[in-house]
Amino acid sequence: MVNKGEKGYFITLYGVNNLGKTTQALRLVDWLNFNGYRSEYMKYPVYDLKPTGPAIKKQIKGKNGQTISEAELQLLFSQNRRDYEPTLIRKLDRGITVVAEDYTGTGIAWGLSKGLNRAFLDEINRDLLKENLAILFYGNRFTQAIEKYHVHENNPELIDIVCARNHDELGKELGWKRIHANQAADPQKSINKVFNNLVAIVKREFDINEQLDG
Repeated sequence: MVNKGEKGYFITLYGVNNLGKTTQALRLVDWLNFNGYRSEYMKYPVYDLKPTGPAIKKQIKGKNGQTISEAELQLLFSQNRRDYEPTLIRKLDRGITVVAEDYTGTGIAWGLSKGLNRAFLDEINRDLLKENLAILFYGNRFTQAIEKYHVHENNPELIDIVCARNHDELGKELGWKRIHANQAADPQKSINKVFNNLVAIVKREFDINEQLDG
């Protein structure tokens, strides 16, 4: 992992909505900070980043649903990532490891699920910073977390079948690490098992010594 004063790492967590990615990302940030590695959580899209953030929020969380084409929406997503990138790079350059929920892979998977061409999706995300580690969460969604007006979360056929398949295929192509989101009947035990798997991947990828855990 990074030493103090060195450049931070960019870790992304992928997977369809409602798989517990936020819970695990926040726990990972706490674990990294506890072990002496400055770390911060973020989530794409960055809704408070104008003008793209509010425009995206209106399209995917507004009561009127999506009112622009999927190509226009994906262009907003990619520009939102691009607009935030200077801030992201500054953090990494200061030695902060950033754990991000969703990123370019999310846009590509969703764009494919809604009929867009892969070449177009690759092109609009081509110039963006590449993550150091990408991890795919897969499994059954936690439906109690579904947002009432979310244009994607309330379309189970699209999200559970089409988009989950595209995430899986994209992850295999790009070499994302994989974690099953449902690992025990008891929710808390499942959360803990998932987190242990997440930490194991991070330790292995960034050569973190076991002695740091104490």
